[in-house]
Amino acid sequence: MKKRYTLSMTAFMMLSGSTLFAAEKIKAATTQKTEQETTVLAGDSLAVDMDAGKNQTFSVSSLSDAFTQGKLKGLLRYSGQHRDSSLYLIDQDSSPTGNDIKAYSAIGGYLGYETAPLFYTSIGATFYTSNPLGSNPADREGLGGLKETPEGQKSYNVLGEAYIQVEKDDNLVKVGRQELPDYRFISLSNIRMTPFTHEAAIYENTMMDGLKLNLAYVTKQKDRNAEEFKGMVRSARVKIGCVENSAGECVRTNVRGDYDPTDFDPGGNYSGPEKKMPLVGIVYSGGNWRTEGWDYYVNDFINTLYLYGQYSYPVTEAWKLTFAGQYAKQQDVGAHVAGSVDTWFYGLKAQTSTKGMLFFLNYNEVSYNEGSYDGGTLFVRWGTPQMFNSFQVQDSELAGTKSIGVGAQFDLGALGILDSTVIRFRYGYYDMPDDLWMLDARQDRSEATFDLRYSFTKTEGFGIFTQMDGLSIQFRIAYDDYRTDYDFASYEKLHGFDSLNKVTDDFVDARLYIDYIF
Repeated sequence: MKKRYTLSMTAFMMLSGSTLFAAEKIKAATTQKTEQETTVLAGDSLAVDMDAGKNQTFSVSSLSDAFTQGKLKGLLRYSGQHRDSSLYLIDQDSSPTGNDIKAYSAIGGYLGYETAPLFYTSIGATFYTSNPLGSNPADREGLGGLKETPEGQKSYNVLGEAYIQVEKDDNLVKVGRQELPDYRFISLSNIRMTPFTHEAAIYENTMMDGLKLNLAYVTKQKDRNAEEFKGMVRSARVKIGCVENSAGECVRTNVRGDYDPTDFDPGGNYSGPEKKMPLVGIVYSGGNWRTEGWDYYVNDFINTLYLYGQYSYPVTEAWKLTFAGQYAKQQDVGAHVAGSVDTWFYGLKAQTSTKGMLFFLNYNEVSYNEGSYDGGTLFVRWGTPQMFNSFQVQDSELAGTKSIGVGAQFDLGALGILDSTVIRFRYGYYDMPDDLWMLDARQDRSEATFDLRYSFTKTEGFGIFTQMDGLSIQFRIAYDDYRTDYDFASYEKLHGFDSLNKVTDDFVDARLYIDYIF
């Protein structure tokens, strides 16, 4: 019965999408938009919506109108990903010993409906699904496109949104399961089949021009390929992470300092009481300036402070220059269920852009602190990692990472070269803590990426992650190269464990998305 329901929902999404496609093509031909996503931000982060409540200009007068005049939204997506890593066993020789292949191929997406506002109040719900398409061997799981079970990669189906919303004038209140697209450390990270969603109560206010207040109380999170919502510590993927020596003794753990071992299951994963996250964010945008301040407090776990600012000015009539900076601080609080956490990161960015072209230079640095969880690694698994050098695979959140990134993006339609096509090139070098004495040493690495997106409904004015209706195809590929010329034997002799003995040499990560959004 479950399988039949899943297939029928997918078929309904395909039918709905194909019915709307012709109208979308006609509309797009006459109303081309030129708005791009804020490419200053990291990964697939979206600019903060500064218009909470301002879009609500009407309220229907009857319950029947509320249900018949509502808004339908949907995504029909095919996604495939393949990652092939070469592995070395340093204690044998310096030639590759094998490959670690991860892959999935799936079709799915989401289908949702929100009623028209009755007394400025709406209700909404969205169903999310992902289903295997083609070969998905159990031994190739690990990328998160499908539900990963002991029996292999399977379908998942979940009611990811179910909420009530009140929106009037400059105020918005929303309670229930929902997407939180622009709360920085809390966000969608929609880079597999379906995004993160959260159980939360939020309030947004835009009473003052250029200023937005965000308040939220987040209780649980649904991972991209999950069917259940989990508390904010479980969602952060906290684990003891015991590394054993040859005698079977635990000589290194992720968790440092005092903690309660009974909060963890036999596999070392957090299994204690659920923890909630109240948060506050203030965003100001005016003239050439934009500043943001956010604070996320997970009781008995950590507090995260995040600051962001950017300044843009026109160098000439055609070219604009943008400088941006970011800083975050994480510290344990209360009963510190993950032990000691005391870490930070900062980032700097310079970007120049003109019609159809954009170039950037980034720098990020993360604290190295062996007294903190995993040596200072940041907790970022509630959404898109915010580091400027969060690229396709590397997220720049690991302890002690010093990364530099460069890149260029070209809107070939705006340049008059090839309509409806955007391409992007990026290169990042990640200098890791790798001195012999360091307990949390990791391999230096680099990542080169290429992205291509083609739209069937727009000729120009969009980016790699711009949210837009209609059909589009996106291809992404990354080559990651790891340094292997370390004295691994001396490291093992000094620290008593061989976690660096089996190391990555290089790999290619390829991704394909075929999306129809309506």
